[in-house]
Amino acid sequence: MSIKAGLFDHETLERFFNPKVVAAIVASPDTLWSRQILEGLKNKGFQGNTYVVNPSRSSVLGFQSVPSVADLPEAPDVAAILLGAKHVPRVLREVAATGCKAAYVLASGFESPESLAELRKVVDELGMIVIGPNCNGFINAGAGLHLWTGPINRPYMSGNVALLGQSSGVMGAMCASVWDRGMGISFQISTGNQVNFALTDALHYLATNADTKVVVTYVEQFGDYPHFVEAVQKCRANNTPVVVVPVGRSESARSAALGHTGAITTTGAVSQAAVEAAGAIYAPTIDEALDRASMFAAINQRAWRPVRSAAVISISGGWSALAADVLADEGIATPPLPESVTSKLPAHVENVTFNNPFDITAQLYAWSESYFDIVDEMCQAEEFDAVTVMFGNWDGGERFYAPINAWAGRLKKPIFASSIESTAIKETYREWVKNDPMPMVNGGVTMARGLAAMRDYFDKPGYLPEGWCSDDTTAWTGAEIATYPEMAPVLKGYGLAPVDFAVLVDSDGSSPQSVGQFPVVVKLESAEMPHKTEHGAVRVGVADADAMANHVEELTALASSQGLKTWKVIAQQMVDFDDALELLVGVVNDHVAGPVITLGAGGIFAELMDKHSHSLCPITTERAEAMVDEIGVGKILDGYRGRAELDRESLITTLVAVAEFAYQHRDSMQELDLNPVMVPAKGTPTAIVDALASFNS
Repeated sequence: MSIKAGLFDHETLERFFNPKVVAAIVASPDTLWSRQILEGLKNKGFQGNTYVVNPSRSSVLGFQSVPSVADLPEAPDVAAILLGAKHVPRVLREVAATGCKAAYVLASGFESPESLAELRKVVDELGMIVIGPNCNGFINAGAGLHLWTGPINRPYMSGNVALLGQSSGVMGAMCASVWDRGMGISFQISTGNQVNFALTDALHYLATNADTKVVVTYVEQFGDYPHFVEAVQKCRANNTPVVVVPVGRSESARSAALGHTGAITTTGAVSQAAVEAAGAIYAPTIDEALDRASMFAAINQRAWRPVRSAAVISISGGWSALAADVLADEGIATPPLPESVTSKLPAHVENVTFNNPFDITAQLYAWSESYFDIVDEMCQAEEFDAVTVMFGNWDGGERFYAPINAWAGRLKKPIFASSIESTAIKETYREWVKNDPMPMVNGGVTMARGLAAMRDYFDKPGYLPEGWCSDDTTAWTGAEIATYPEMAPVLKGYGLAPVDFAVLVDSDGSSPQSVGQFPVVVKLESAEMPHKTEHGAVRVGVADADAMANHVEELTALASSQGLKTWKVIAQQMVDFDDALELLVGVVNDHVAGPVITLGAGGIFAELMDKHSHSLCPITTERAEAMVDEIGVGKILDGYRGRAELDRESLITTLVAVAEFAYQHRDSMQELDLNPVMVPAKGTPTAIVDALASFNS
């Protein structure tokens, strides 16, 4: 179900997430969720007033208890309603009567659209914000506010990573993983069934939260996707990266797919495209998401930059090799040490592998007096966008740490401590960096992913325009299924280059149009028979008028045998595409993300490459260029192995125009299949040879 995200003012949200008065209704020491909240508030140091509503007790776990909501000594800013579903509407009304405008609802039982709609009606009438139902609530770690009813199997500390998602179970596990990585949280928010406070609302709030440097978001459903885009753009405007793990609830309408595009536009591909189009960082798993958030959490914002190269100082040759590999996996180069660094090595030193990653090993003791000078030069070298020293599990690492620490925060690049595996870090080092400004990221893979995420944050800012999907659309006035004769003139109006055609005969018996030069391709076109080739309705290389007349007769008979009511037999000019690149371009209109354009290799390259690139519409020229690079046909376009250079520029123009057509018709178009699309030699426009589209009635 698509959820319309509510829009709440900042003052209201601040009171919600930074309350001075909390009421737990009905809390009991006999229930796990009550103990989790009350003990959490006590142990995490919440400084506000906490009251309990429980008619059978005067106190619960050390907190004052009153018999009813009406007996509360003061109006709560937030009420945690810990009762079953049947009691929730009544208690919400009682809470609202005190002047409280916010509540957390634990109960399940509102999973059906009807029951959730009934609860939403109550909430809207009361003018309240409600997190839930069917979730564990939220945490504001900096304020000691632990309104979380579920278990978290690790302690957590206050930090700068915000965790956000619809699943409480995933949030609890994610929080434990944050602890294992040595990071802390600013907020943890689960939104559950989202009665009127959605994930996108929480993301809007976190965008301007001073305690949050990076947000990790687990998405089961985008809901109001344009609101999600707006929230991510707001986060980026405030320099807050958003890392997203989507689970693929955004399903394309493939049941109505007519062509190839629907088959290759998978749910996962749409989800990834939706994340990246907004300007967020995509991650397929929770572990990877936290890895990609780690560098933002560790490094001061002034030192963030697009990291394409790194210098590594290691205490082990094996660690050096592993570090180089994991960095290479993420596209981070480890260029050789420049002369400014190598010149600092004493002349008398022999048999040292002096490269990058830089293995100091035991040989360092032969030239320890030069180590500080060497590290100074490595940190300052323009060849490196980031520098790390990798700690180990043996004593004495302080001497290697000190010169790196001296530069951390002074240069506008990530300079930090790391390791090849988190378990290889000596515990004294862990304690050391907790009380020192030196940033640290545990684990080689985590380090590489974190640096790559920082690069992608700058290189992939998203391409959807401000106000995306808020502008007017263009109505489609043609047939529900539009074949090439109808689509060609429409596409030409968008600056595209469909191959010219002539109608030879149609079901209305109109006069045949004149055919230009032979040879031609003769086709039977009908919305009732969208897949022509499967019925032998395409005749290639028709050489003269007599041959064409024979094919027209055969295709007319085929239309009759298939019982087609409306059809056309057309002739298209045979164009010399011997050196051209054959591609598939199509669009599927996803019910959440809108029209998604797909580019893939066609013809003999389709199975060989088996790569497709997906983007939300509309797209920029830069995004079209990226799509071409992603399917790996750049070398072919540039004239691979002596072949002619192809018209890349017209291909880019074609992609942008197709995406614009789909975006303008997003309220009606379901699928558009352009196959094949031929990219000829430079100077000749990219040609659309065939087209098929479906639209809403």
